[in-house]
Amino acid sequence: MKTLYRLFGTLIVLIFFSSCSSVKVTDSWKNLEVLDIKNKKVMVVSKTDDKVARIRFEKDLVQNLNKNGYQSVESYIMFPKSSPTKELNESEIVEIKKTLKDKGIDVVIVTVLKDCEEYTKTTTRNNTSYTMYPSYYGLGYYRGFYRYYGTVYIESDPITMITTDAKRYTLETVVFDLTQPEERQLLSVITTEIDDPQTLRTVSIDFSKRVVKELNK
Repeated sequence: MKTLYRLFGTLIVLIFFSSCSSVKVTDSWKNLEVLDIKNKKVMVVSKTDDKVARIRFEKDLVQNLNKNGYQSVESYIMFPKSSPTKELNESEIVEIKKTLKDKGIDVVIVTVLKDCEEYTKTTTRNNTSYTMYPSYYGLGYYRGFYRYYGTVYIESDPITMITTDAKRYTLETVVFDLTQPEERQLLSVITTEIDDPQTLRTVSIDFSKRVVKELNK
């Protein structure tokens, strides 16, 4: 589990230095009997040991939640010295719930890395150039046999097959309403997949938008 948390931190660092987004919601569940949580205070938790990753990831989700009418705050602001990956016993969980209640937190949104799958990706590449032969005789149609009607000549290099190692990450975002009875506290579970983040740049922001979109359904 610690390895997954470290991978999650690495994932978040990678996606901020990449070029495009590839986040996909693969599964989503929501308790339709629970009332809207926009009138409740929400705390966002990113379960990773990487402090920088935790701050940036929580910040993006909080910004998108607040833009959509939620009242949310990052866990690193509420508990700057805490470790979100620490395993807690029953008494510690009770104590944390009490602390959250004292701080006015009603809902907790937790994101954790559930799986990391390595695979081999193959892409193709070829360089093609296009050359338009000039007209030697003004605008007339007849330009020689190979230039009849302005033929375009295409030069194409052989197709190159490129094989690279890639990773596919599965994240799970779980929403709990601490104001509800124990058996009704689970509000939503959203599973997302991020494919090969080394080629991405705005995955974290896209991820946040997709989570909020699922919550608003």
